[in-house]
Amino acid sequence: MLFIILLVIFNLIFTGFIIQNSIQKSKEYIRSQIGSAVEYKMDFTSFMSANSSPDTPQSQMTTRPPSLSLKVAEQIASSKYVESYYITDSANVDSSTVSPAETQTSGSNFQMNFSSFNLSGSNLTDNLDFVMGNVKLVDGKTMTEDDLKNGSAVVIISEDVASANNLKVGDIIPLSQTTQQQPGASGGLGGANTGVASSDTTTSTAAESNYEVIGIYQAVEDGFDVNTMFTSNAVINAINGTAESDDTSASIVFLLDSPDHVATFIAESTPYLTSEYHSLYSDDSEYQSLTKPLNLISFITSILIWVVFVAGAAIILALVTIFVRDRKFEIGLLLSSGEGRLKIIGQFIFEILVIAILAFGVSTISSNFISKGVSNWIVDNQLLSTTSLIGSTSTTTTAENVFQRQNSVSVYGSVDMQNVADKFDLSIDASVIGELMLASVMLVFIGSSIPLIVIMGYRPRRILQDDN
Repeated sequence: MLFIILLVIFNLIFTGFIIQNSIQKSKEYIRSQIGSAVEYKMDFTSFMSANSSPDTPQSQMTTRPPSLSLKVAEQIASSKYVESYYITDSANVDSSTVSPAETQTSGSNFQMNFSSFNLSGSNLTDNLDFVMGNVKLVDGKTMTEDDLKNGSAVVIISEDVASANNLKVGDIIPLSQTTQQQPGASGGLGGANTGVASSDTTTSTAAESNYEVIGIYQAVEDGFDVNTMFTSNAVINAINGTAESDDTSASIVFLLDSPDHVATFIAESTPYLTSEYHSLYSDDSEYQSLTKPLNLISFITSILIWVVFVAGAAIILALVTIFVRDRKFEIGLLLSSGEGRLKIIGQFIFEILVIAILAFGVSTISSNFISKGVSNWIVDNQLLSTTSLIGSTSTTTTAENVFQRQNSVSVYGSVDMQNVADKFDLSIDASVIGELMLASVMLVFIGSSIPLIVIMGYRPRRILQDDN
């Protein structure tokens, strides 16, 4: 009877532990796919909320938050959690001889449509778009350290632009800065800094400079603006006249060593921020959305484990009590013959452990099969049925959409729920075995402790008299 009860209890508890372990691994996989990027950015939501408040004096209202600080970015980048950080600045340029590709799109970013090309700079040899896999080099080379240091007039263009203009690596192309001007000062959020063109705005073009094409890239991400040209931040600073400035409106992204460190990194680095309208931000909306069904299953499983554990301990307690009571006369004879109580208790513990070990071994095998069936149900009814949640939640506000820069790069990975389902493995590993063994020992100990302690209070003569 004790073997059967332990077998049932162990199977239920083991299945719960295996499911919990698999859910945790799936959540770790989802987090790893989304990535560990953290953005140092302007908090336009808080800024617009403060600007629209009737308590804010008119003199304190501005068209945009204070610029980001390159010194602050460098200070934050010194964190032990940061593997690399990317400063992506930009400039709007035109050309008298090179035409933009007809497939020009802006994807999910705001399009600065008053110039033919967007010149995207980087503080490292590989632009962040190359690192994130949005584009790939198909000919030529990327920038060198000397190009970054010296501000070499070099660019990497898309194969669409190259094909439309019969360009190849080594060709020289003229580019000139394009700026947007408005007649008079702007009094609202639609000013020149927003990049929103209006009927009152005009554009002006500076003198052209020659740039060497050192590479040609292919767009991998759907909707990528192929009229983007890559160069160094030194070139961008020279064009924009910001070489000596600490202020920047560039996109600044920190790539951490592990997704698990995102929250800790943000908490430790936030005190470095110099404005209440600056923030360290990591978009986890997709993670929260995709893990909702897993969290629900985990919660239900936790309740099941605790209910079965408590009920199992109570049942084992009752069984061992009956077990001890039925052998009361035997205990009395052993005690009257001088047998020690601890030795008698040890005998009972040994018998219970032998049964528990047998039940544990059988349950380890049978619960694995049970878990497979549960796994199929979870995959079919919880994981694959929620694929519509991918990308359905976004924390990007309307204000942030209005101010979204052209040089913003998609730094968050996407998750295919089919891959999550394929990787939802309920097999037992060494760590799970350890947890199951610990749970089993605790269950048997709690369930048998009280009846065995009762033996310590037995009196041999009283036991034999009561039994007669």
